[in-house]
Amino acid sequence: MGYPGSFQFCAIEELSIVDGRKLMSVVATVDDYLQEAGALDKAMLPLGFFLAFCAQHRLLSQEFTQQRAEQLSAVRLQEGRVTTLFAAHGATLYADDFTPQGLEFVRGYLPQLHADFAQTFEPDCFEIEDAWSNYQQLADVMIRHLLGQPRSAHTSRGIWSTITTRVARLWR
Repeated sequence: MGYPGSFQFCAIEELSIVDGRKLMSVVATVDDYLQEAGALDKAMLPLGFFLAFCAQHRLLSQEFTQQRAEQLSAVRLQEGRVTTLFAAHGATLYADDFTPQGLEFVRGYLPQLHADFAQTFEPDCFEIEDAWSNYQQLADVMIRHLLGQPRSAHTSRGIWSTITTRVARLWR
């Protein structure tokens, strides 16, 4: 499935002060996916999976976790639909929802989310079920962006071999 050239995600807007009040900074919203998905429940899938991933990896702010404790419990236990947390939060993500590390991840990964979602579930990515088994497939991709690519087994063995060789030399 190709990616529509018109797809754009909401850029993180800088916080503004209006009449002495801090306005919340929108990071992304379900509307970013609605046209392509064709239905609200399907449009919530990419960002719903993304928010669940952020919850699983402790990238959400303390305020967010306090406000959404019930839904976060279901996420930790992987009960119900994956997108429930995102729906309960109004299907919009704000900069204040994330820890500093989380916001760094959001800025670095969110532009890639659509492509990874489409590639992971091609050809009909918006026709998948809102299920934890599908979430796990995308989480396997997102974790590489959060933590980096895993080291190859060859490199690990090479290091171990070097250590054992050097230890063996010490005993001689």
